[in-house]
Amino acid sequence: MKGFTHFISATALASCVPGATAYAVEHTSYILVLGGVFGILPDTLDFKLNKFLHKYDGMHEPAQEPDPDEIAATVARAIERAAAEQRQVNLHVHTIRLGADLWRQYSILMDHTRGEVVVKIGPIVNTGKVPQAGSAYRGKTVGRAKVACAFQQTYQTETHVSIFSGPSFGFIPKKGVVEVHFIPWHRSWSHSLTLSALCGAAVWGIVALWYGTWLQPGWMFGAVVFLGMATHIIEDQFGHLGSNLFFPFTKERSRGTKSMHSGDAMPNFLTVWLSVALLFWNMYRAHNSVQFPVHISALSYFLYVVAIPTALLLMGSALMNASSPMAVANAPAESAREETEDEEDEAG
Repeated sequence: MKGFTHFISATALASCVPGATAYAVEHTSYILVLGGVFGILPDTLDFKLNKFLHKYDGMHEPAQEPDPDEIAATVARAIERAAAEQRQVNLHVHTIRLGADLWRQYSILMDHTRGEVVVKIGPIVNTGKVPQAGSAYRGKTVGRAKVACAFQQTYQTETHVSIFSGPSFGFIPKKGVVEVHFIPWHRSWSHSLTLSALCGAAVWGIVALWYGTWLQPGWMFGAVVFLGMATHIIEDQFGHLGSNLFFPFTKERSRGTKSMHSGDAMPNFLTVWLSVALLFWNMYRAHNSVQFPVHISALSYFLYVVAIPTALLLMGSALMNASSPMAVANAPAESAREETEDEEDEAG
């Protein structure tokens, strides 16, 4: 999900910690915001730290007039190297930057059914990934390279490379097959419930030392921090990459449910809407009733603020999709888009 979605949902869940909302109201405290801050911490750690600590066995930077065969061969040889050396091989492929706001787009298709890598050179796009008129590549647009070993794609078969720094892949040999892992440095140790618990315990200890007691409000701050990070990690499980849920006890990312992509509009909007509704309700309950002359029951609030708006949004989305055959026809290609760019936006 987008960064703001992670922030507001973590803040909303933090308001469910017993006593946290009342503490925020009575002490003019930013305790709930602390939950939101830790809600975006996993991606911040990845894109501001882990990304730059990751070691690569190879990096490929295509020329401004790219050769698709060369790019395909580079990827294919990296897969074969992993099989030959029986170890993980990490490869980073750069984007093709042509100007301050112009990039040559290309795609990498790892077709394990045919045992080949296919690279297609596309048009010039701006940072918003909008193709520029008349920018179709005039050289060779399709390149292929056979892979001399069995491999299996674990995320998606095609990756679109357009803007920012470009994607990376981890090629990991397992039982005679090389698995292709997309951006292997992402959602690893930073996206674990173990780290969430450690951060919560650390904050609990710091607040307890400050107040001289291990009870209130230390445990409350710790619970807010843990719940904020855990919310982010659980939300990511609805995507494609999953998370390394119990690092260091687990060594790899668990498979996500593949229910959505991080930039999908409707899941992000609905999550924000429901989070704001939950946050407002908890704040309403925590305030003195004198400050709210208009009273509303829990059932009425759920019906008019949660159930009806959610139903209308879902119905509207379904009608729009049904009346737009082009959107449905393009869904498979769109689902295979490069997600690194969306998640870099999340981390700021």
